[in-house]
Amino acid sequence: MTVPAEVREHWREARTGARTDGLVPALTLLSRALSPGAPPRGPRGHAVVPRELLDEYGGYGESVEDGEAPGADDGALAGLAVLHPAADARTPPGPDPQLWGTGLAWLRLGHSERLRGACVAYLAARRVEGTSLLLQQMVKGALADALIEQLEIAGVLEQLTEAADGAEEGDPLAPARPLDARAVARLQAQITEVDRALLRLLGAYGFTAEGPGRAAYASELLADVYCGWPGPAEHRRDTSEGTV
Repeated sequence: MTVPAEVREHWREARTGARTDGLVPALTLLSRALSPGAPPRGPRGHAVVPRELLDEYGGYGESVEDGEAPGADDGALAGLAVLHPAADARTPPGPDPQLWGTGLAWLRLGHSERLRGACVAYLAARRVEGTSLLLQQMVKGALADALIEQLEIAGVLEQLTEAADGAEEGDPLAPARPLDARAVARLQAQITEVDRALLRLLGAYGFTAEGPGRAAYASELLADVYCGWPGPAEHRRDTSEGTV
């Protein structure tokens, strides 16, 4: 299966949208682009969808009204709903799991970059003994580690997309598929580790109602629902020195 050019463009837009506008707006655009007719469901049948799409997805045997609907739970972030597995066998299939999973990796990377930007802004404004927290060596090292991880993830995703865009038709070296489930699971685990490390830099603020922790949790929820790989797929790295 060759990934269509328009799908690759939607992947890129998901990253940009999550970085500039936030998780929910980017997920709304990605869902409308890749799964316009039915909610995208994970391997266990659950779905995490923007609430503004509930009416569009509500005609296939599920009651998904706002509030106390039997088919939807309050999301981890305002604007999201969690749908239970569909009981109606007539519910149409959602997007291809590999295309959707790869798109979510792009989206979560963009959100992780947004989180790093929020960390930099917050720490730059905090001062200890007249010096910005951002100038402390340990803080700078942790932010540098997060950036390196994000660049590594971006490199994997961009190589896939750029190779496909530049490949001639029939080129045996062109990627025939998006990332497989195991590769996506590893990338998702890597993004989750980066996000958790960034939240630790924010201290208690990262977990307050106005802090970015709720959005980071929603991003992690997306990975949990759609990962599709049996068991945890941890990203392992050497933490012997200089890492978070």
